[in-house]
Amino acid sequence: MEKKILIIEDDLILSLSSEMMLKKIGFTHIKKAETGEDALEIMESFTPDLLLVDIQLGAGITGIETVKRIQVDKQIPALYVTGNSDTFFRAQAEETNYLDYLVKPITYRELSDVLCSHSVTDVN
Repeated sequence: MEKKILIIEDDLILSLSSEMMLKKIGFTHIKKAETGEDALEIMESFTPDLLLVDIQLGAGITGIETVKRIQVDKQIPALYVTGNSDTFFRAQAEETNYLDYLVKPITYRELSDVLCSHSVTDVN
């Protein structure tokens, strides 16, 4: 079964790093967006099994707002990543369908453990 994910991350290096880890975990179809607006456009023709979302995107709408807009029509779970562990952002994330909240930089082990614990993948 094809495992699909949309990475929403404004930092190119972190986006590529996440993509490499996700491929190793078993995701076979990965799309990437640098902004929330780009992610919404991609969602018009792509339905992932999971969203990997940076909470604070550089410009435009936030990662959390992007997820809220996506989840109006599609209940796709989100895995949030951020450089800020502020409780304000965590409270906002809890208003969405999300798996977990990881603080950057994330490691392969952290990502794999979270995805396995939520039965998103069976790869360890």
